[in-house]
Order: sequence, then structure tokens, then C-alpha cells
Amino acid sequence: MKLLIALAVGIVLYFVVSIIYKRFWHKGLNIAVEFEQEVLRVGESNTMVEKISNDKILPISILQIRFAITKTFKFAEAKKNSAASDQNYRSDFFSVLPYQKVTRSYPCKCTKRGCFQLSSIDVFGMDFFISKARRMSLKTPKLVYVLPKKLGEMSIPDSVSKALASVDTEQNGKCMILLNTELNSMSKAEELVEDGICIADAVISHCFKNNIPVSLRTNAADLITGEECVTGVVSDTDDEISLEKTLARIDATKNVRAFKHIMHEAAKDDKGNILYILISNNRKSDFVKVYNEFIEEGEHNTLLIIPEFNNVDIAPFEDDKEKVVKWVVEND
Repeated sequence: MKLLIALAVGIVLYFVVSIIYKRFWHKGLNIAVEFEQEVLRVGESNTMVEKISNDKILPISILQIRFAITKTFKFAEAKKNSAASDQNYRSDFFSVLPYQKVTRSYPCKCTKRGCFQLSSIDVFGMDFFISKARRMSLKTPKLVYVLPKKLGEMSIPDSVSKALASVDTEQNGKCMILLNTELNSMSKAEELVEDGICIADAVISHCFKNNIPVSLRTNAADLITGEECVTGVVSDTDDEISLEKTLARIDATKNVRAFKHIMHEAAKDDKGNILYILISNNRKSDFVKVYNEFIEEGEHNTLLIIPEFNNVDIAPFEDDKEKVVKWVVEND
């Protein structure tokens, strides 16, 4: 008899607890997953922080936070419950007492340029009996912008510094960067595109340091909008970060249009006193043709920068040392 009573009480208790948890497990439960820094550079460290606040008398026996994160964020300690693909899928477990606050920090290193966001953040909570998981979803946090690797001022070739020094800002002189993400060959393609983006970043930094208004056009797609990455002329140092964020958003794998269309449009917009800095690894015949037309027909003040490796020539431009410069980016 006592056994039956105990069993009945247990069943009633189980259902009462289940009903209570179903209605109230998420009440007063505040969870945030965020990064300490929203803007940083390739190779720099960031910290992901998980914050939990359980502002009620009801404990959560097991609380699981599950989400996807880019695999280019290398965490200091590999998680056994993380599976790797294009994304790393993390599952972090907590046991939260009444009115308890829990904070965990996970250092990581950002190894690739881009803009990144946690996705599919789901929270699962279990009751005393660990019999059923109840789920809620969290809002995705802000984007993390990983800017291109910073090139030192000493790495800028003399011909580039001289060309920028020729810009007469007193006569409304400005610099327009035309960045071509088309490649000369597919050998180490991603590395050369990233080198070109790093070079554009170095030129932008040099312009701001010397109070030269600068703008950017590229045929690459924006990771967020899918449209071409284009900026207006910027001269205020407070806006430098907006240009660098544009570089972070470049999708190096997708071109919206052929680069020749960008050059034609830039030539039409020429209102004088502009230094055009073309950054292009592509040296194929179609690019050479439109480049020569750009030089000869428009008589534009132009410098062509070719990102390339040390042991590779820049034919057919190797003899034009006045208007063309090879820039080798030293990578780790």
C-alpha cells in the first residue's frame, strides 16, 4: 500500500513539476552570447562571452546553449562537442541555480578577413527529472568585422608614396581606388585576392594619414547586400573605419561584373584632379586592352599596382616602371 501511495505521489509530483517547468522555465532567464570586440584585424584575438542570469526561484538542472560559428575563429581550447565543417557547431552546458548569474569566456583568434555572426542560437532547458528538453531561440548578436591584415607603413613602395604625395588636396585633389578581384591565374587565387585587399587597406590608411580624400570601387560583391562594394569620397578620419568595414565585407569569391565596366564608369565620373590607383592581379589581354584605353583616351593620372609573388613576373607590364608597380605582400 505504501509503495502504491509513494508511486502515486511520484507520478503527481512528476506532472506538477513538468507543468511548472513548461510554463515558467524561461521566465526571468536572460541569456546573451556576444563578442567583446566587434571590429578587429586578422590575427588579433577576441573573446566570446556567454552570460546567463536566472532571476527566479526555479533552478535549471541542465541548460544547453547551441549555435553555429565560423571555423575561422580558432578557440584556445578545442571543444570535444564541436563538429567542424564550414561552421563549428558548439554545445555548451550549464547547471543554473535560483537567482544565479553565470559568465563564461572563450578566447579565440580571428584568422580570416570577413564579417561574421553567430547563427541558430538555441537554448534547451531540462527540469529536475531531466526527462524533457524545452527550447527557445535567441536573437543573433551584432556582426563581428575582421578587417584585413595591417601592412606596415614601411611596406608601401616608394612609387606609391610618391604618387599619393602628388595629390594636390588644396585643389580638391582626391584618390580613387579601383580594386579588381579578377585573377591572372587560379594558382593560390584566394591569397592573391586577399593581398589586393590588404594593399587597398594600406593605401586608404596612407590617404587618411596625409589628409587625402579617398573612395573605393570594386567589382566584388558585398557579403551582406550581394551588390558591388562602392563608397563615396571620404576624408574625415572618423569615417576610416567605414571604408575598412567595406573591405571586410568583400566577397572574394564572387564578382558582380567584369572589371572593365568599373573602369568605364570611373572614367565617366572623372571631374579632374583624381589619382586613380588600380589594384589588379589580372593581366590578361582583355584587362590590358581596357587599361590601355583608360590611359590613352582619358589621360588619367593613374598608378597600377599588381599584387604578385616574388618569383612571378608582371608581364606585359614589366617595362612600365613609371605607371606600374609590383607589390609583394609578405605573408606569415
